[in-house]
Amino acid sequence: MIILIKQVIETVAKLINSKPTALITIKNRSTGVIIGGWTKNEFVAYNKEIIIEKTPLEKIIPSKEAHTYPGKVIEALPFPTYKDTDKNSGFSCLCLPLLSSKQQVKGILIVAQKRGNPLPSDRLQTLNSILPLIAAILENNLEHERLIKLATTDELTNLYTRSYFDTRLQEEFTRVHRHGGVVSLLMIDVDSFKRVNDLYGYKEGNRALQEIAKIIDSSIRKEIDIPCRYAGTQFMLLLPNTDVDGAFILAERIRQRCEKNKITTQNGATIRVTVSIGLTHNMEIAHEDLVDDDTINQEMNPITEVSKEEIIQRADLMLHAAKKAGRNQVMVWW
Repeated sequence: MIILIKQVIETVAKLINSKPTALITIKNRSTGVIIGGWTKNEFVAYNKEIIIEKTPLEKIIPSKEAHTYPGKVIEALPFPTYKDTDKNSGFSCLCLPLLSSKQQVKGILIVAQKRGNPLPSDRLQTLNSILPLIAAILENNLEHERLIKLATTDELTNLYTRSYFDTRLQEEFTRVHRHGGVVSLLMIDVDSFKRVNDLYGYKEGNRALQEIAKIIDSSIRKEIDIPCRYAGTQFMLLLPNTDVDGAFILAERIRQRCEKNKITTQNGATIRVTVSIGLTHNMEIAHEDLVDDDTINQEMNPITEVSKEEIIQRADLMLHAAKKAGRNQVMVWW
């Protein structure tokens, strides 16, 4: 869909003589997302969330009417402001709401205009005539994103689904096989979760799972690491370009944060849950062998890659080892 967005913005840019432009989608009354813009005579793709609360855009949503405000620069693109704080900006912002088929504001097109020199009436009329088309493209884009999220996101925890994880794991192993590198994997399971459900009920059990998912999600590198709800009380965490030492540090951080976390039920009770973690990686690390006279054999076995099936199996074995060793700990396949 980014190709369509690019075409839309390029068309608008030609119509208004390549003036800076920003296209924003509306998430709710307080936030929006910059999805594209035109600056320095070229299209720029974005996926940047911005705050629209207490800005002029907040008023455009209920009014559904175009308005012009003083302009400032955000992310190299024009953005409206109430106060003319930047006397040197030299431009104002024409804000055009993009209405859906149900007459809801799905986005706003922001066009920079030179102060005292607004768009000619004929160009403005042409721009207004294509706004419904832009709105339709934007609405389809949002629906496409919504469907993708439904297909790839676990409804309870808001982490990725197992099917999406399996796809990304295959992609990562393909990349590593072609270009080299290391990837680590954490298999995380809640300890004694049946006891939580038995004592506090399934609703509070679900809240506990959500809390653990938040801890995992807040502990990782955004847009790099891949967290998923793998099955029931089990989570997987794929860590590209992360060796076993780095993965262990992260695993311990997650384990400790879960251990310290307190969940208060609706009845005022406190739930504490811990997790056990199995850690493995994609490299078969060579070990030095001892010969009969207890001296080290200098001939090393070559380091080889393991398959994605093997890495999952090893993580599972380490998880079970952590459970048998007393739970609430990390076990590593060295």
